[in-house]
Amino acid sequence: MSCVEIFGFVLNETLCRTSRKRKHDPVMFSRISDALQAAADVVAPPCPRVEDLRYHWTQLSIICQRCQHNEGQTPAIEETHVPRHLTQMLKMLVAEEREQRVGGPLSPCMEYLVQEKVLATLASHARADRPLGIRQHAYVFLVGVLNHLHHSHLHHGPVHKPLQVMVKASCEMRASPYEHEEMEFLSTLCEKIRQDSSIILLYIQPIAITGGVPSGFTPDDSFPPTPTHEVANGTSVDEQNSSAGQKSQPKFPLVDALLNMCHSADSRISSMAHDCLVSVASIRQGHSSSTIARHTLLPHYLASRLVTASDAIPKETEPALIEDIPLTERSKGEALEGSDSEEEDDIGEFPGRREVIAFLNWLTFCDKFVGACDGTLGSSICSTIREVFLEGVLRGMLNNEDEDTISLYLAITAKIITSVSSPLLVNSTISWLSEDSEELEGEECAMRHHLMKLCQQPPHHLQIQALRLLQVMIEKPGSMAVQSLVLNYVMTRGYHDSSAAEHQQSSWSDEEDERYKHREGETSPGSVPISRTLAPTNINKIVKRFLMVVPEELRSTNKDDFESYMADAERQYRDVCRSCVSFGWPREAVTPECPSDSSSTASRESRPEAEGSNFYEGPLLRMLMDFLEHLPDQDYDINLQVTSLVATLALLPHPHLHEYLLNPTVTLSEGVRTPCTVLSSVVSKIHQPIVEREDYVDHLKVTRYQLLGTMEEFDFERDDDDRKFEALIVIEEFTKELASIAYAKYRTECHG
Repeated sequence: MSCVEIFGFVLNETLCRTSRKRKHDPVMFSRISDALQAAADVVAPPCPRVEDLRYHWTQLSIICQRCQHNEGQTPAIEETHVPRHLTQMLKMLVAEEREQRVGGPLSPCMEYLVQEKVLATLASHARADRPLGIRQHAYVFLVGVLNHLHHSHLHHGPVHKPLQVMVKASCEMRASPYEHEEMEFLSTLCEKIRQDSSIILLYIQPIAITGGVPSGFTPDDSFPPTPTHEVANGTSVDEQNSSAGQKSQPKFPLVDALLNMCHSADSRISSMAHDCLVSVASIRQGHSSSTIARHTLLPHYLASRLVTASDAIPKETEPALIEDIPLTERSKGEALEGSDSEEEDDIGEFPGRREVIAFLNWLTFCDKFVGACDGTLGSSICSTIREVFLEGVLRGMLNNEDEDTISLYLAITAKIITSVSSPLLVNSTISWLSEDSEELEGEECAMRHHLMKLCQQPPHHLQIQALRLLQVMIEKPGSMAVQSLVLNYVMTRGYHDSSAAEHQQSSWSDEEDERYKHREGETSPGSVPISRTLAPTNINKIVKRFLMVVPEELRSTNKDDFESYMADAERQYRDVCRSCVSFGWPREAVTPECPSDSSSTASRESRPEAEGSNFYEGPLLRMLMDFLEHLPDQDYDINLQVTSLVATLALLPHPHLHEYLLNPTVTLSEGVRTPCTVLSSVVSKIHQPIVEREDYVDHLKVTRYQLLGTMEEFDFERDDDDRKFEALIVIEEFTKELASIAYAKYRTECHG
């Protein structure tokens, strides 16, 4: 400082002290001070900012050097002038940067910091935290510099290397006394990386390995020498730097520091850390994603927190209430602390509500994370979640001997599928449930076999939940469950007897449809040909065949309400078509010329009951046909769930599946069962026992009103244990639904 400035400073302090005494006006003395300062500026103009910066940095360095050489107890930062010097330096830098052109050259003050390695020396002092507390003020200073420094200047070595040191300092301790300042620094740095994604490569150390020495990365030899100090893990900075140059695996200290912040007890800090992790992971620059996937604990952190949230759900939680819990927009980690929200009040109080919401919010965050990052990192996260959570936790719960535990986690599994939306996580979860893995040995088996077992064995409430889970898997947009459970088997068209079909065409339209399926290239460019599989010309015959499954004398109503199903069927079919448009399914059901790879899937299956037929419909369709055959022997709610699942499959716009489920006129191979043939067989079996009862007509009407309406018009007692009438009502309504789906597909294909 110049003599004039020193004189002005002393005079100003004197006037301020005098103004505190009685009978003196402070405003008057303030004006005198301003006038004297203005006069001093005229006599001797203020020196350049860079000189002031040099003065404050020199004074700060002197203080730090004294503290380092002091063998006794070092003074606290509050007992020194270090905070004031850093504040003045930041003010000068900010004022000068504001005057600079955006993206232009470095300002004189910033140039001084670079040339004199000011940031590097400050980082060294902060890492040692001598004087005690300087690290906190160093973070504040660096945040101010980053906020006003253009991101293009962060590529300078003397700028980004000190930032690397401060990032590493944030990895050293959990629950640091400076975690607020550390998080603010990391958040500001992540924002700069978001503005210029190439910066992220500077924080992967080493960037590449050549002969044991990282190219593109040099040890911090540009830092001024400072006394070696111990860090949290007992190694010095010099030792860490030397070992970093020898390791062949890259490190990502920025991600490690953010993961450290995620464990903060302060929910605001952990929330900011989660947001920063998403921001860093979403950057697709060089090998950053692969480094995060292979050399950080991020995938394991996400999966382990999912396990923690799952374990916190009480065993007495009511499974039926889980399906109705709405998904919130909150996908932050603070949901694990179970904070209250307005959304939770709308759900209703029940044991486990808070824990289930916390689990779903963390699941939503994982789903958001997978959706934001690229395929390499997303696949790594999904693989870790599958290994740690699905295999490590969910498999054991679904294989549990306790029925209540199985019921709870069937509901949780269904909620998981409905909650996630990123394709990678959706298909990772569903493939775990539906694929037929041959790698499992011993008592372990693929989850699909266990799921089918739950569907077929009592108690019936677990059967309903397992069937519901299968329906959720099939209805999930983008799901591969249909391919692995159904399409791999029906695409061989083994259900169709092509040799007999040539001699058994019942009409000219059937023959024409079969020829039309093999035609190609007859439509104009850009137009979609009408599928003769989904819209056959004999649609009236197909509809009539379904409606005639139940004879007129066994119908519970004379009202022709087939049209009542049409509106819902057309709407549902359009929705399903939109969700399946990306699958690239064929338009016609044509017998393949040679066996496809999918046919090998059927041959690998264990199918002891399929000896009478060369066609194997797969485990799901075989199970559904078995359920349809036993409609008179099953509870009404199971029958409803089974028919709902078959209708869901029938809505899918796949030609082979459509032909198998919805075309009763197709020529079938020997022993093949379809919904129409099975339902007709069931009606034939129960026909005689029903009509033998003199009052069966009244029984049918009573049963219909009990199941579908009210009992106001009838004062009649029916047998509670007689399920034949219930099954007949189910078949009557189900055939109407199948007929409406077939006709809705026809109208949509023909008229759009």
